[in-house]
Amino acid sequence: MMKYTPLYEEHKALGAKFMEFGGFDMPLQYTGIIDEHLTVRNNAGIFDVSHMGEIFIAGQDALEYCEYLTPNKVSNLLPGQSQYTFLLNERAGVIDDLIIYRISENEFMLCVNASNIEKDYDWCLTNKKGSIRITDRSPDIGMLSVQGPFAKEVMRKIFLSIEGLKRPNFSYTDFERKHLMISRTGYTGEDGFECFIDKDTVVELWNSIMEAGRPYGIKPIGLGARDTLRAEMGYPLYGMELNEDTTPYEANLGWVIKMDKQQFIGKSALMKVIETGLTKKLEGIVMNGRSIPRHKNYVVFKDKIIGEVTTGTYSPSLSKGIAMAYIDNNVSPSEVGVDIRGILHTGSLIQLPFVKK
Repeated sequence: MMKYTPLYEEHKALGAKFMEFGGFDMPLQYTGIIDEHLTVRNNAGIFDVSHMGEIFIAGQDALEYCEYLTPNKVSNLLPGQSQYTFLLNERAGVIDDLIIYRISENEFMLCVNASNIEKDYDWCLTNKKGSIRITDRSPDIGMLSVQGPFAKEVMRKIFLSIEGLKRPNFSYTDFERKHLMISRTGYTGEDGFECFIDKDTVVELWNSIMEAGRPYGIKPIGLGARDTLRAEMGYPLYGMELNEDTTPYEANLGWVIKMDKQQFIGKSALMKVIETGLTKKLEGIVMNGRSIPRHKNYVVFKDKIIGEVTTGTYSPSLSKGIAMAYIDNNVSPSEVGVDIRGILHTGSLIQLPFVKK
């Protein structure tokens, strides 16, 4: 059964076109993907990301459990700090990528992808250790993201308390007598904030931010522009660059892994990857002409398929087609062909990201 966020009627009133994503009927675009993309790069945009999941872990053994559950070093976090990390299977494949927030000494929140909420929750329960409580509060929480060079000015008009908030920390305030958590995080490459609040109050928060952002040209942004924004930054998306058969090392995300930790799920498999080396690696391709690569297009070098596109799109910032692709790690071409509907179009391999910030 299709699910809806509390803002569904607001999106309809704003003229959104919708698509199914993660089991939710979500806004794809309002004024157009390119217009919305450039609004976030130049002004400020607001995203409804209430489809994301929130899993809470609390108890006297919560820190030890989170260290075992995820490969980044959770003990580095103080209350009010967050970090990017993964849930890995025993083969070191990515079950999900997520942000973990340390709420207090013994309480943590995992913000996970919408399509993986149930799978992640089951994985947490399956690997439960020690004296902890694991709670899926996703249905109770609404989430908004405000991104762009004027995001801080917009948010400061409502919440003076964000003045000293540094990335990727978070803090609390009140809104309409409800507890509001604001983090200095995002998925666009721009400065920004993500807000977690009771689902019954998220519509009021959306409208207040829209009103505060009017002088700064704020617009609602759909999933279409969210995807082109994250692609320009080379950020991986679960189901495209990340899956249960791909390790973080292959996705250029080895910086997340802390092998000096005593133990965590997937560590043994990652040690073998380090010993044997990578067979494939995520690379960026900028097309030389006007062609636009797409998901699953083959990447060709000297008449041989050497990889496959995971994300292919048009970059509004570069006015070119761009792609992320897993390429055979034994070849190192500077230029490749991308098979688009049976025709090879040339592109140059580059180091991610496509747009420097």
